[in-house]
Amino acid sequence: MDLAFDKDKSCLTRCGSMLKNPALFSAGFHMSSFPLGNEILSAVRNRHWDQLDQQIRLLTDHGGGLFNHLRNYHDFSGIEFIISLRNAQNDWEEDGIWHDDGSRVFAFSLSLTENPESISGGHLGVRRKGQEAFLEIATPPFGDMILFLTGPYGFEHKIHQVTAGERIIIAGWCS
Repeated sequence: MDLAFDKDKSCLTRCGSMLKNPALFSAGFHMSSFPLGNEILSAVRNRHWDQLDQQIRLLTDHGGGLFNHLRNYHDFSGIEFIISLRNAQNDWEEDGIWHDDGSRVFAFSLSLTENPESISGGHLGVRRKGQEAFLEIATPPFGDMILFLTGPYGFEHKIHQVTAGERIIIAGWCS
């Protein structure tokens, strides 16, 4: 799958110059790492979600460390995020649906999972809109993240059901 803009010339005009290294995203995604401190690890281990939310907010605010890191890949003005917990023991756990995040130009999945090898399922699927074939990307280790393109670039994604273990990530969207 390559990053072809010929289907939507307007995206090349609107988004192409914002993506700083298109070659990194030839399949619609790129892996990166971001150093997370012991405070974040402690908040995750102790399940202090309010504390974790505050720490991630500081990192994603304009000028924060994660904000600046992501700006190496794509121009944007702000980040929205959620703490996403997917656990096989939840009765409601299921496959997500294919979606493209609307007008958000760029997204990321920052792993807070210490032992991703203990998870079954929970893969991120990425595909070009309208195609059946997709790539499945396993949950990376703590501090690694999947950066991926969204609707304006013609890509969509979904999270597959976690069938064993727990997947903890920060899901983020850049606009």
